[in-house]
Amino acid sequence: MKKIIALALTVCLLLGAVQALSDSLYIFPTSDRERLTWEQVEKWDNEALHIAFNEIWARYGYTFRKGGACDRWFSRQPWYQPGIYGSNEAAIARASKIEWDNYHLIKAVMESKRQKKEANKGQHLVMPESLERLSGFEFVKLDAGQKIPVYSAPAAGAWRGANGRATVDTNGAVYAYAQENGWMMIMYETNASSNYVRVGWIDMADIRGARPSLSDAGFVYREMQLTESVSVTDDPLGESTMQVIPAGSKVTYLLSFSSSKGLWDYIAFDIGGQQARGFIHSGALMLEETADFEQPAN
Repeated sequence: MKKIIALALTVCLLLGAVQALSDSLYIFPTSDRERLTWEQVEKWDNEALHIAFNEIWARYGYTFRKGGACDRWFSRQPWYQPGIYGSNEAAIARASKIEWDNYHLIKAVMESKRQKKEANKGQHLVMPESLERLSGFEFVKLDAGQKIPVYSAPAAGAWRGANGRATVDTNGAVYAYAQENGWMMIMYETNASSNYVRVGWIDMADIRGARPSLSDAGFVYREMQLTESVSVTDDPLGESTMQVIPAGSKVTYLLSFSSSKGLWDYIAFDIGGQQARGFIHSGALMLEETADFEQPAN
């Protein structure tokens, strides 16, 4: 007879916080290569613009006064590497003509706002709060200015979130877990103010510029059965639902992860005939052994 045995899934829980971002990694993501306009700059208040003109130097590792506004802001940005060029003088020396022009423009807008008593008028920069990272995911540096299609599984025909339009913007933070057959498993924010993320896959061939070196995912690919109805999500922080799978269904268990919400099982399944992968709360899976078990003779 077939014997259904419970599979106890054990993983080492890795809990930690990473520094999150507001709407973007940068206030002005292209200020190192494009000239800003007065209109672009004027929409921010002066407190944000104070950070913005220092962003030019922060790109080159300028070290700010410990505990000051710039230190507190940039120390939360994954791209910031203080002292990377050895000294503040060396950091300033690396700025291009475009960057200097943008620096002077931002200062001019700030002065204009002060004279008009409009220093507090405009968009305010909210200090980023901590974003819980899914275990095993690390920040990866990708060239800015790219928008790359994201699929829920490592295949071009796989199900895609956001009504088929899921895309990662490399001006924001991207965290990666591993690679599988030339695809990279990533996590990125979809709504910073609500702490929503998406975990999915991008084709590494779509990445312009340097590509991170990643280990293989090492998934176990074990067929399992659900003991209860589950809601599958690609967002283990916000828990938006991809699909509800009824009890008794068979899925493929890949691996377990952890977050502040607890332990998650990462599974492969289908949505409308399309490949998909997502997370379910751990504890709903049973392993079906196809071999017959007989009582040994005395």
